Amino acid sequence: MKKIVTLILALMLGVCGITAFAACDGEDDLIGFDIDLARAVADELGVELETRLISWEAKETELSTNLIDVIWNGFTYSEERAQNLDYTGFYMENKQVAIVRKEDASKYTDIDSIKTASVFSAEATSAGETVIETVLGKTNKEVSSQLMVFTEVSTGASDVGVVDSTMAGYYITSETGGYHDSLAVVDLGDAVESEYYAIGCRKDSNFDEVLNHVLAGLWADGTIEEIATKYGLQGAIYNGFGEYDENYVYPTDGDYQQIMESGKIVLGYTVFAPMAYTEA
Repeated sequence: MKKIVTLILALMLGVCGITAFAACDGEDDLIGFDIDLARAVADELGVELETRLISWEAKETELSTNLIDVIWNGFTYSEERAQNLDYTGFYMENKQVAIVRKEDASKYTDIDSIKTASVFSAEATSAGETVIETVLGKTNKEVSSQLMVFTEVSTGASDVGVVDSTMAGYYITSETGGYHDSLAVVDLGDAVESEYYAIGCRKDSNFDEVLNHVLAGLWADGTIEEIATKYGLQGAIYNGFGEYDENYVYPTDGDYQQIMESGKIVLGYTVFAPMAYTEA
């Protein structure tokens, strides 16, 4: 497991480039499951991958205004979101979990005791925010990124945070995680259902279909499993792409053609290990 570097200062200031995790222009240094898989897709299509650090709250606007081609960053599928964009098939299973300070772990052990806390935080417009508001019945103290949730809880600014289990596992459960000694994970039980990551494309785009085809091939040849194993995620990957079709015919119009003509896929991301991050 890779060494985690804590970046509280960079997160609080919102400045790119201060630490190893504040990736803006150093795209060659950007790693993570989503980034590695996106590079494999770009290679298959014969185009470059360009990454763009975005505000998660503005992700749909970035997509609809053509500033990015895909939202590919541990992006949870929801029926509500699917009204405004097209998703690929699912590629990873996830679940929202609570995080608390280790000294509070004996106080907050399950969903009922979690509900007695006072201040809750999650990334704005995230699946974690939905859990806080609809499952816990609380008000979310919005923060700009999932990483900021860790800062909120570890500094005592919030009592409970709600984040993706994939991220909590990387930063807390792992013995080498940057928050292993200060935070604890609390499972919210059956009240929170499993969810799935998928790639977001523009509404009525044909690029989601192309991605499904390419990803089906990368699943079949073991590439996706290989990348997942690199980040300890092999137990979470999911094949929602279907069987690989050797006779697939690529479209000659739409978003796919536009991307091919530009020679690049522009991917919108936020710093989110183990999906998209940089490491010293």
